[in-house]
Amino acid sequence: MPRDLHRSLAQLRNLGAKSAQWLAEIGIATPAELRRAGAIPAYVNLKRSRRGASLNLLYALVGALDCKHWTEIRRTRRLELLLEVEDYERRHPWHRAPLREELMALRNIGPAMRRDLELLGISTVAQLARREPDALYAALERKTGQRQDPCVWDTFAAAIHQARTGEARPWWHYTHERKRRQAEGNFPPTPRRRSP
Repeated sequence: MPRDLHRSLAQLRNLGAKSAQWLAEIGIATPAELRRAGAIPAYVNLKRSRRGASLNLLYALVGALDCKHWTEIRRTRRLELLLEVEDYERRHPWHRAPLREELMALRNIGPAMRRDLELLGISTVAQLARREPDALYAALERKTGQRQDPCVWDTFAAAIHQARTGEARPWWHYTHERKRRQAEGNFPPTPRRRSP
């Protein structure tokens, strides 16, 4: 519909800023795109990329397209929708994203940071979630034999937080903490350069 051009997903019934952000991350940025994709495929894709995607989100998406409150959808169509989700998942099996795609899906990971993580032996988001930014920063300096920009620590901290919680904070969210620790002398030391 033409009016979709002037509306955002967050203006649809049952959806808010967080739902709109999640949908944008899977390529759905407008109400028209949500209609084209369909509530079931959108929900399944969100469920596969977001641990926080509950069944209530499914009911919210269907309700947003039907202009009904999500609790009404849950009460009247729950079983039907669960069967539709099951059928869709059977017809569209999920294969884990390859290493490069999985890490690149994190907000703060670009090609250079992806290469650094691979150098450190981190091949999945689950592996990243078990690490600490201090240890990664120090390990990267040891591996490369070079001093790293302190912002690399900020990026590690943000990526690890997202890997653990699903919340995608910008890397500069951690800059204040790192600078405070630097001022206190409590920051991972830089190793000496290796002799050639």
